[in-house]
Amino acid sequence: MEPRNVNIRVTGKWGREGSVLRGDVRGWCEGVTTEISLECDDTTERIAHLIKMAEATCYTMATLRDPVDAHLIATVNGEPFPEASS
Repeated sequence: MEPRNVNIRVTGKWGREGSVLRGDVRGWCEGVTTEISLECDDTTERIAHLIKMAEATCYTMATLRDPVDAHLIATVNGEPFPEASS
């Protein structure tokens, strides 16, 4: 298989509400769309398999579908800042 002119575009739709000054700001992801385009002379079945495998190995899609623990480590003036770390 020799795919040509492969292009992948990942687009997220994001939301945010609240106020930083009030301390109630929050952000979220409403969804992600992945678009793939390519040229290939192989069979429909093999091209479909290639596209499915590309999606199956996408770190962004995997993280959104199966959320993982997320941690924040903050450093201020070169020193650990545990007050803001999670």
